Amino acid sequence: MLVGAIQSLFEAAMYIFVLNWPPAVSKAVSAYFAKFATDSSAAAAIGTPYGTVFSCFMASCLLGSTLFGQLTSSTKVDKNGKSKAISTESFAVGMLGLAAVAMGSATLSIGSSTPRIFSALTSLPVLSTILSPVVALCGNLSTFLSQPGGILSILMLSLFLFESCVGMYFPTIGTLRSKYFPDSHRSVVMNLFGIPLNAMVVTVFLSIEKLGVQGALGVSTMALAVATACGFKLKGLVNEDKK
Repeated sequence: MLVGAIQSLFEAAMYIFVLNWPPAVSKAVSAYFAKFATDSSAAAAIGTPYGTVFSCFMASCLLGSTLFGQLTSSTKVDKNGKSKAISTESFAVGMLGLAAVAMGSATLSIGSSTPRIFSALTSLPVLSTILSPVVALCGNLSTFLSQPGGILSILMLSLFLFESCVGMYFPTIGTLRSKYFPDSHRSVVMNLFGIPLNAMVVTVFLSIEKLGVQGALGVSTMALAVATACGFKLKGLVNEDKK
């Protein structure tokens, strides 16, 4: 159940991100070059290098996949012969938490204030410890974002970091599925968890005019925060079984 929830929530956040990063990057690029343009028409004529950005996304994704292999490899042992590899459950928690922070930073960087959705979420006991550090960044970011290139720098670094987490996600969820989903029921379970995934993505895009790009990325951050909570729960259950 927890593995399926992690899959649905992360992939929903990923699909929302895929369709919202182009307008977010375009807005940040236009805002950055507008500071140096002599007139508004010159700023509008500057194009966004989508191909270059997408190539960097793919490189970040490859880096994340490589990092998963290096940190979870069972061939890593210490002098006493004990494995130094990180368990897949522990790696999943770190990856999900990092993805939530990255998406939260991207969301905050494209807005002038903290989205209302964060204020509502941080009032929940379970999510407050996860999202509070993200919201706390807003105050520190505001000063930096007032400088030329601040929005663009934070946004791009956050998006590259999230894409690295996407690279970590696929081998991680593949390992968890093979570990906890029986082969005979795996396809059925995955299809069932695809229902809430699709429902979340469709709902966001039907409401995109009300939410805007920042609101949509805020929903992604919320989904990643809940996925992180599920990861913590899964890790706790695994640790209990070992005792």
